[in-house]
Amino acid sequence: MSRPQKRQRPGRTGRQGKTKKLSSLNNTTTGAQRHRLLAHLKCKAIDTITARRDLNVMHPAMRVKELREAGHPIVTVRISRADTEGRQHHNVALYTLMSGGSR
Repeated sequence: MSRPQKRQRPGRTGRQGKTKKLSSLNNTTTGAQRHRLLAHLKCKAIDTITARRDLNVMHPAMRVKELREAGHPIVTVRISRADTEGRQHHNVALYTLMSGGSR
């Protein structure tokens, strides 16, 4: 009697089916969070509240620290910003990627 063949899920091939895309908001690995944050910073500045809400980056300060250690010149300015519930927060970090220094 022969052994039954292992079934593969349709649409999945090799390793790509097992890894999540770095840009996927469902990918909560630190690498994916850094990737999303850096991609956003290359377009425009972002504050802590927005990074958590829109990019699913739960600890933006740590991801920014890691990006700085990787050579990306990111500047922090403190601002006041309201959250989605309208509550005002003071001393919120606003991160900006400076041009010319990223690897």
